[in-house]
Order: sequence, then structure tokens, then C-alpha cells
Amino acid sequence: MKAQVKLHNGTPTLFLDDRPTYANFQLLGSLDPNQRDLNHQLMQVYARAGVHMYSIDAVGPEWCGPRPGQAGHFDFAATAPRLQEVIDADPQALFLLRMGFETRWLADNWWNQLYPEEVEILSNGERWSASFASTVWHEEVKALLSEYINHLRKTGLYDRVIAYQIATGTCGEWIKSWSSMSLDCGDYSEPMRRAFRAWLWRKYGGDTARLQDAWADPRVTFQTAEVPSEAEQMNTTHFLLRDPRREQKVIDFYACYAETAADALLGFCRTVKEQTNGEKLTGAFFGYLMDIAWNDSFFNLEYGGLAHAEVSTHQRSGHLGLYKLLRSPDIDFLVSPYGYHFRGVGGDGLPMQPTESLRIHNKLYLLEEDTLMHNNFDPQGRMHPFKHSIAIYQRNFAQVLTHGLGITWLETSAFMEHPSIVDEAHRWQKRYAEIGQWAVQLNRAPSAEVAVFLDDESFYYQTVRNNLSLPLVSQQRVINLNRFGAPHDVYLLNDLLEGRLPPYKLYIFLNPIHLNDQRRAALKAILRREGRTSLWIYAPGYLNSDAPSPADVENMADLTGFRFGRGGFWAPFMHITNFEHPITQGLPQDLFWGSTHPLGPIFHLQDPQATTLGEVVYSLGRCQPGFGVKSFPEQRPGEGGWNSIYVATPSVPAPVLRGIARFAGVHLYNDQGDVLYATPDLLSVHTVSGGRRVFRLPRRVEVIYDVFNRCVLAQDADQFETHLPPASTALFFTGQAALLHSLEEMTP
Repeated sequence: MKAQVKLHNGTPTLFLDDRPTYANFQLLGSLDPNQRDLNHQLMQVYARAGVHMYSIDAVGPEWCGPRPGQAGHFDFAATAPRLQEVIDADPQALFLLRMGFETRWLADNWWNQLYPEEVEILSNGERWSASFASTVWHEEVKALLSEYINHLRKTGLYDRVIAYQIATGTCGEWIKSWSSMSLDCGDYSEPMRRAFRAWLWRKYGGDTARLQDAWADPRVTFQTAEVPSEAEQMNTTHFLLRDPRREQKVIDFYACYAETAADALLGFCRTVKEQTNGEKLTGAFFGYLMDIAWNDSFFNLEYGGLAHAEVSTHQRSGHLGLYKLLRSPDIDFLVSPYGYHFRGVGGDGLPMQPTESLRIHNKLYLLEEDTLMHNNFDPQGRMHPFKHSIAIYQRNFAQVLTHGLGITWLETSAFMEHPSIVDEAHRWQKRYAEIGQWAVQLNRAPSAEVAVFLDDESFYYQTVRNNLSLPLVSQQRVINLNRFGAPHDVYLLNDLLEGRLPPYKLYIFLNPIHLNDQRRAALKAILRREGRTSLWIYAPGYLNSDAPSPADVENMADLTGFRFGRGGFWAPFMHITNFEHPITQGLPQDLFWGSTHPLGPIFHLQDPQATTLGEVVYSLGRCQPGFGVKSFPEQRPGEGGWNSIYVATPSVPAPVLRGIARFAGVHLYNDQGDVLYATPDLLSVHTVSGGRRVFRLPRRVEVIYDVFNRCVLAQDADQFETHLPPASTALFFTGQAALLHSLEEMTP
């Protein structure tokens, strides 16, 4: 069977033998051989629901290492029986094979002992895992992939496999928790040292003088350059930021590390493509940039102390190599669990990747719906009571449907549904499968008028502590961005700068802290026209490695059009002082927001030409203008003017975002603070409070249909009223009546 990802009705779509297919999988993981009958029953539940694709762990005893009388390191005796077990339960079974190549978990630690010089070395001297830079590891994994695929051909199982998911690190997610989620740093192995020196040679063109000038070190050469020490990685010289005049060494290493991880993954994917003649899909857990401000303390209640809880995983995980994956033809899909920060009622089923960037690069995203793993660890439910699980599943399904994604549902003997809802949950699986396949025919292109941008490059220039990444990215997104009443699209900033995006009315920039001359010139050319509105948060463009003064408020002024002053370290907060502007009219005076983490530097407006809307309050109780707006006339005839809005503190609340969106001319569906998704044909709402709702559509439609409750709410209308139960999720079709026929004909 040939598997492809192709653009279809506005979104990357799974094609099987040239047929567009809803990417809907049961996630089996590693099946317990002692629970064969129970696992068979669960697989048959999904098969009866119309789910015939299975995600399964596929490398265990296959990578066995040296054995008496055997020359090779591979043994495929367990492969066919493992897959046959699923086929016995569902004769239509197709497979996504999760191929784990983490050497830390191999039996008797055989690989690390056989190749000690190829193992990552941590700052504390520990050795746990093959270095991302190890060519020995690269070649052995490629050989295993090649022989595995050849074995599938020999056993007649090759056509059953549609995708290969390449995995390593903790939980197979290309994150080594031991060197990126705690205080220990890496990688001090010889393979990484060689890779770093080769990377530096390429970057600086073999010019030693350029390297010495960039590193501010007259003694360094391409033969002596070393991986930054733990102290260099854990500390910054300019408040929470890295001054490129003094810390280019660390900046370079993190860029090298990200590329090294991405190149290793792409090399493995390329092997699969070559061995399958390009007719199978490749993918990985990778690119978790919207979520990984977390650390080991987040996942372990009693892990470490305060310093451990302040670590961010962004720079040391390798996931900043996402941009290379997006531009490669060798990888087709990316996977992640849905975001960990707020999964409960009122939270969101958020992908960890900037999914609209995946869309424009034609990469399919699979959301791992693993609620049963995490919620059921606690007897009463870790994230929500079990009675609310159906609403959570519906919310996550609606996230997938409205964003053109795929999904993998975890349910096995190890992770069982709660008995009180198991029958209902299984009935819904059939309905999800029906709706998902029906929706493939819909227009699934984005309809948002708001774009949100993450700048992956700026992470290289900031602390590895989460003082910035947690409030600027994770909390801003989880708490506020999904609740202001309009959909938004999330991209990497460079996709905007490369001219890949359609125009938007409102552009929200989470963290563009470092912009060199080229990137800031491109950004200004895009934004300063056609009445576009930009929202800048905290330190936009403060760093510029091309500027005479790389860390300067003049760099911010150049980008945003505001004049700034600067303060030191503190945990700032914001309050509104001007309630007469269209942005702030109707907002309560008791609305405050900011960061509980100390930030530094802290910035304030020092611009008499700006309209001040609020003050930032920081050290010694200073109250300075920190929330302002400026409107600029057109620079060239016919181009139109532009608007610039600045907020000094992160975690801008949804009511303020709503006012900014309204000022920018964005269509608002409602103003009740519910989690909301929308496409040209679909609207979904997840609510805590419930109650009467009126939704205003951006255009008149033939029919408004409640998909979950199977009823028509309105016809020939551009708004509708409904009542939402508390702690619920609703999904509405808002389009042409003809498209409803096939959905309504499906079996209840």
C-alpha cells in the first residue's frame, strides 16, 4: 500500500493508495503479552468503530546486540508475531511502527558498553545515551531500519505498514531528559566535539579570525573550540539574555546541537524513504516548541529543588531543529501528546508544535490523545473527574477536526477507560471516525484573521531558565490566546519573513527578542502597510547581533516605532489606566496581569507620541507607561498605514486581546471567554460555565447544524443562539446544506 501526505482542501491529508483518508489511529504502544485477550477486545472495539490503523511499538528484542554464535546485532523473530497479533484482532489492520532507538534502555546496556566513546557525556560525568552526533549510532540505526524493512517484505507484512515513526530519547520524544530537563548539561563526548568543530568551520568559512572575533576569544581555533561548560550554558551575561558580543560560543553550540539532532533524524527518515521507494511515510515526536518550558520537576512532584523547577527544555533538547524538518522532503508527519500545561475542563487540546507552519510545509500532524495514561494515574483523575472525560475527548477531537490534523487514541490493557463511561466513550469512537472521514471533503483551510508567531531563533539568545519561555510562550498560549473569541493560526516567525503566509489583520509576536538586520527589515516591510496591526510583548527586537550596540532599546524602537526606557530585575505586573480607548473600553479596572517570575531587563514606554493605555509596575513600585498604541500613516502612496501596540509584561489576558482584535478589525464570534476553534465550515466551543450563547458568523450560511447532537439550529443565517451545558464541548457545521447529506445518513 502506498501512503502519502498531500495537500487536500487546504490541509495536509493522509492518502492511502491515492484516496484521502482521515488519519485516525488506535495507539497500542507496547502490548502486554499477558493481556492478549483484553487487548484483542479493545482492538475489535476500534475496528467496529471504523478505526483500522494502529500505532505500535516495533523495536524491542529486534535490537538485541551481540549474542553467542551470532555475528549481527539484530533479531527479527518477534516482529511478525507482534504484528500478527493485531491482524488476528482486525484483519484490516494497517500499521504505524514506532521505532525506538534509544540506547539507554537496551538490555544490559550493551550498546553503551560496546561503544563507550560514542556515548553522550554530561557535565556531571554520567554517560547514559548515544550522542546525537555519533556516526556509529547513525549507521547502526540505518542498518537496522534497512534490515527491518527487508524482513517485512520477506514475511508478507510490508504492505501492512504505512508509516515509520523514528524515536529516541526519553519516551522516544527526541528529548533526553537527563541532559535537557535538569541542571546537568551536555554533550561533552568526542563525537559532539567533532561535530561542533565541523559546524563552526562551515559557519565561519574556515576563517579563524572570524571565529575569534565572534567569540571574543583571540585564542580559540577550529581545532581547540570546546562545547560550552555547564556554567556557560546555565548563566547569561545580560540579565536573562545572551549578549552576542560575549556569548556567541553558547549561541553557536545550541544552534549546532539543534541541527545535529535534526540531521540525525532526517538521515534515518531518508533511509526509510530509500528502502521503501518513497511509498511509506516517515515521522517523529519532534518540534515541541510551544510547550517545553517544562522540566523534570514538572513531571515529578518531588524532583529536585527550586533551581530544577526553573529550567526550560527548549535550547538543550534539539527540538529547535524543527525548521530543518519542515523544509525536508524526507519527513512527512510530526507527533506529540496534546499540551501538558492545562488539560482539564476549560483547558485546551493544544498541539505542542506550531501547526500552521506544519501545514504550509505539507507536514501532517498527529495529536496523541493520551488522556487515559495521564488522567488515570490518580484515583480521582489527575486533570479532571472521569465524568468530564467525554467533554475532554470531544474538545480534543474538535481541535483535530478544525485544524486539519490526525489523531492517535491511546487505549490498551495498560490504560483502560473508566468503567462508568466506557460504553459511552466507545460509542463516541464510532461517531468520531464517521465525522472525521466526512470532514475530509470540507474546506479545511485556515479562516483566522489573527496570526501568532514564535521565533525559534530567539531561544538561542535567552536563558535556559524558564523565566521567559514559561510566561511569554506557554502560559500566554494556554491561558489567554484561545479565549478571546476568534481563531488564530500559530507559525514560526521565519515562515512569515520568507513570504509564505497570507495577509492577516492582527499579528501577535510572542518572543522575537533577537532579530538581525535582514530579518527585521523583512518584518517591517510586511507589517507596515494595509492597516495591519502588530502586538509586541516584552522585548521585541531588543537584541541585534548586527547593530553597533547589540543589546539596546534603540533596536526595539527601530522595530516597533515606540521609544523605550529600561529597568532591571523584578516580577512586573500591568494595570490599565486609560479606559476611553477602543481597546480598553468596557474593561474592569481590577484587571491586572504580569509575571510571577523575575524578568530582566524590564522595559517601559518613554514615548510622548504614544497613546498610553496602562502602566507597568516593577522594582521600588515604579509605575511607568507599559501598554500603548501608535498609529502610523502610510509610507508610500497606496500602501496604507499601520498600527503598533506594545505590552511590557507577558500573559496578556483574553479580554485585552479581545479589545486589540476588535481594534484591528478582527471578526469576533463571541465574547464569553470559551475556548473556540473555527474554519470556513466548522465552529467548536469548549466551555466551563455553559449557559446561553450567541455566535456571530463572518458570513451568511445555508445551514447551522449541531454535529454532536445531530440537529439543525438555523438556516440562511449569519448568527445563532444555543444553550451550552456546563463543562461541555459543542461542534457546529456552518456551511452548505448539500455537504450535510452524507453525515446525516450515517448510522446513529
